[in-house]
Amino acid sequence: MQTYHHLYVPGNKLEFVNKAIEKGAQNIIIDLEDSIPLGEKDAVREDVCRFLSNNKFELNISVRINSNNDFQQKDIQLLIDTGIKNIFVPKLDIDSLIVKNNLGNNFKIIIGIIETATGLNNIQKIAEKISLERLAIGEVDFSADLGIEESQESLLFYRSKLVFASKSLGLKKPIGGVFKNLNDVSGLEGFAFNIKNLGFGGMQAIHPGQLATIDKIFKPSDQEISEAKELLKEIRENDNNGIGVFVDGNGSIVDAAMVKKAQDIINYSE
Repeated sequence: MQTYHHLYVPGNKLEFVNKAIEKGAQNIIIDLEDSIPLGEKDAVREDVCRFLSNNKFELNISVRINSNNDFQQKDIQLLIDTGIKNIFVPKLDIDSLIVKNNLGNNFKIIIGIIETATGLNNIQKIAEKISLERLAIGEVDFSADLGIEESQESLLFYRSKLVFASKSLGLKKPIGGVFKNLNDVSGLEGFAFNIKNLGFGGMQAIHPGQLATIDKIFKPSDQEISEAKELLKEIRENDNNGIGVFVDGNGSIVDAAMVKKAQDIINYSE
């Protein structure tokens, strides 16, 4: 089943992993970056790697490595031995160690978190050096880097640019930022709905209580799926009769772009 959330679990709170799984988490990011104090980096890294080596999970487990290059090198060296294949790279830029030293081949899935203006500006160059599956945005740090408000209006251009860059590079839809207010469900719904409409394919989460709402918003509705299936059925019937562009039952012209959109809805719901 397709899920659209990506839930952070602090690397020094590994007991939360099983709790998150019990609450329905399917995509978990074990964090070595922001949630870990500097003095605990080495110990937590070793604990996380030991945990990964000793446990096998039937869900998607990723690790967010450190952005600091010294820490990042240690993270990568130890993670290679665990067999973990999925990583998030925070503050991804052309000068990130994983890019400079061509270390991306050690991992199957690399998701780059764009958190700076130079990172966004260098996406093309970065993608030429490491194989990215998709991009994500870290809006707290990104807003601070640009000196802008962390608001829908201020971030609109940069969010859209990330969507555009992802498409132009042939990557999966990008992952949106976190919604920080754990008590504001309607706010979370509005946030998720807005970035979904901009072209994001999911978002990061900081609490299991956010997961159901995120998946509900990003998953195509039953009506959208039904309409897409009906449209594809009409297309096949008209194609068999030698008809290309046609008008559907609602009076809308159906062309190749609508066909692709309908197929994307089906694919994205499975």
